[in-house]
Amino acid sequence: MSIILNASTTNNADWKTQFQFNDADTGDLIDFTGATIEVDVKDFDGCLRIQASTSNGLITIQSTGIFELDVPAATMECLCPGTYQIGGVYSLNGETISLFTGSLAIISGVARL
Repeated sequence: MSIILNASTTNNADWKTQFQFNDADTGDLIDFTGATIEVDVKDFDGCLRIQASTSNGLITIQSTGIFELDVPAATMECLCPGTYQIGGVYSLNGETISLFTGSLAIISGVARL
């Protein structure tokens, strides 16, 4: 049940977004209780630029079917404007399941604090 995600964000602020996932067969929200979730951002040379997960605290499970990604501005500043690969998976009960793949466009943020 992988979907294609095409998103954009800036490199001068926190990247904070919520994801909601439903089971493709039943339509029910996926219960992520006890799951490990990971979202990776890589450049097109395959170099890992951001690794967000429930293990490192950059992803938190909000409720049934919903988790939040929260990458701080200090991490986003390391990304040059351009397009990156993005993908998300979760692991639960011995299974690893793809959530999405796609691209992330990084836009140069003008204002800086």
